[in-house]
Amino acid sequence: MNRKTKIVIGLVAFVAVVSLYLYLGGLNSVEYSVESVADYHLVGTPFKGEGDSPEIEAAFVEARGYVESGSISGILTIVHYQDTTLAEGELKMFIGVKLNEGTPDIPEHYQRMTIPATNAVRASISAHNVVMPSPSTIEGNIKATAKDNGLELQDFTVEQYVSENLLLIDMPVKQ
Repeated sequence: MNRKTKIVIGLVAFVAVVSLYLYLGGLNSVEYSVESVADYHLVGTPFKGEGDSPEIEAAFVEARGYVESGSISGILTIVHYQDTTLAEGELKMFIGVKLNEGTPDIPEHYQRMTIPATNAVRASISAHNVVMPSPSTIEGNIKATAKDNGLELQDFTVEQYVSENLLLIDMPVKQ
């Protein structure tokens, strides 16, 4: 290949990567706000263990399947606890569905959980998860928003996967 061909291929590749980044929402800003919320009524499975456990993905895929099939009416949700008693690399989560309405019939192995809340600091992210900011950046900005508004937060996040390109991350305000 001659030099001119290599330059053209390089430019085409660069334009393709930048275009994909933009298409996926890479330049979309994250919106932070204080929101009035209702209690979070959830069904799902608790998880405590290593962060690279295949159980996490299995629980996520299962819950997403219930939402996509319509057998559970709600939003795919993960509650991520900031538990300081966990060992290095361990996570504590609740993976399931935030209910839109009461669901009398849930899978036998699912548990119900209610998180009381009236207000939360919310990060609204309109981008594909490939180009989203890091969780630590988002959480730091949520905490800064809470501090600016004189609010004290709970020690967990409620991540609501509204669609493939919309994620809402709430940190409920202490009541």
